Formats: sequence, structure tokens, C-alpha cells
Amino acid sequence: MNIKVNQQLPNFIGVTYDGQQFDLSKYIGQSNVVLYFYPKDDTPGCTVEGVEFSELNKEFRKLNTWVFGMSRDGLDSHQRFCHKNNIHLPLLSDSEGKYGQKLGLLKDTGNFVRATLLIGRDGKVKHIWEDVKVNGHAAEVLGKVKELEHQAQKKISLGRDIGSSRRGYAKPGARAARKSRRA
Repeated sequence: MNIKVNQQLPNFIGVTYDGQQFDLSKYIGQSNVVLYFYPKDDTPGCTVEGVEFSELNKEFRKLNTWVFGMSRDGLDSHQRFCHKNNIHLPLLSDSEGKYGQKLGLLKDTGNFVRATLLIGRDGKVKHIWEDVKVNGHAAEVLGKVKELEHQAQKKISLGRDIGSSRRGYAKPGARAARKSRRA
């Protein structure tokens, strides 16, 4: 794997199976992202994984987290897979495998290895699951998201919000100190 914890995840731009434009960078600074990679649509393990993530999607959304799946299958295959198995998640296609190759997630067969990345609001990888066992995996990821959100809420309450510099946030008294230095 070519990506490590605390590294910025390279951007991915594409289309979801239902035709929605997707740009990973639009989530940075606003939400966490779970990006799970799986080998192939409509195989037993991939179906279990997709269904479990879909069933927990409302819980992820309550925690300000978006879940996306990605494989090398085409958008038509993703659409059939989601409709057949009642999966309500945006699935992305890396049909040429360029993104997967950049991340070091391609097997010799050309399919993705089964791996999941948790990306924080700052765009950095917070946790990596490799060689995923599908049963219970979505719940395990949800647990890690809860930990991440708990840490984020703690930082916010201490005035160290990860997005504070983008919003011009200053600790109490800091604005007055800056003004007095300018005068």
C-alpha cells in the first residue's frame, strides 16, 4: 500500500453509479470520508460488505461521515449490484485502475484488494484496514468514526477545531492582541 496514516489522500474525481459527479476534495474541511475498496460487484464478500455499510449509513451520516465504495467494475455493473442487493451507497468506478494503482491497492489479477480508508475532515488518512474480513467490518469502521468524532468534538471545545483557521477563528483575546500590535 502506497498510502500511510496521517498522509493526505490524493484526490479522486469521477461519477457515482447514479450519474452524480464526485470530487473527494469537496468533502475536505467539512466531513469525514470512509472509502472502501472491494474486488468485484456481486460476489459474496463484496455483497456482505456493501449491505452492511448500507445498513449503517444513517449512523455514519449522524457522525458527519460519508461512505463510498470503489471497485474497477463499470457504472452499469454498480447500478445493477446496488439495485439487486438494496445497497444505498454511492459506488465509484476506477475502471482503468489508475487511482487504485496510485494507492497500491491493485492485486496481480487487476482487481482491488479489500481495504478501507478513514479520511478525517482535514483530508488526512486516519485509519487503514487491510485484508478486511467483511462480516462486522462496517460496524468496526463505525466504531473508529465515533472515536474520531469524539476527538474532533474535544478539539472544538478546546478551541482547536481542525477547520478553525479556514473560518478565521481566534481564541478569546487574540483579535484584540492583534489589533493592539498593529496600532
